[in-house]
Amino acid sequence: MMDPIQTDNYSITFEKQGDVLRAYIEGERGTLEIARLYWLDIAHRAIESGHKKLLVIEDIPEVIAISEVHQLVTDLAQLPVRDISVAFVDLFSQHKSLNEFGILVAENRGLNLRIFDSEELAIEWLNAVV
Repeated sequence: MMDPIQTDNYSITFEKQGDVLRAYIEGERGTLEIARLYWLDIAHRAIESGHKKLLVIEDIPEVIAISEVHQLVTDLAQLPVRDISVAFVDLFSQHKSLNEFGILVAENRGLNLRIFDSEELAIEWLNAVV
């Protein structure tokens, strides 16, 4: 276990699972600013720890607008994270089409980001990444 991050809007718990860094985000509200902050927190933790494989589990019922997803992913692509493989699991299946759009934007920006319906499938993919 690594030190968690706790704010008024979200909490993130981190766990090392072999060569994978697992980040579990919990919160109630979803805004562009909140999402930007927690993704920055996660990216910085992965960079600082040297992990090249990242599993992100998101447990936030609210979503941001599609234009905000585009902005968020574009912002994240500016960080030195191109060599990090990210598996993303949203615990709210109704967010799937919005997340799929985010993946397209990420791929167009050179990021290695995939979404999965379960943590098990996400780990399988990360373990297969060289």
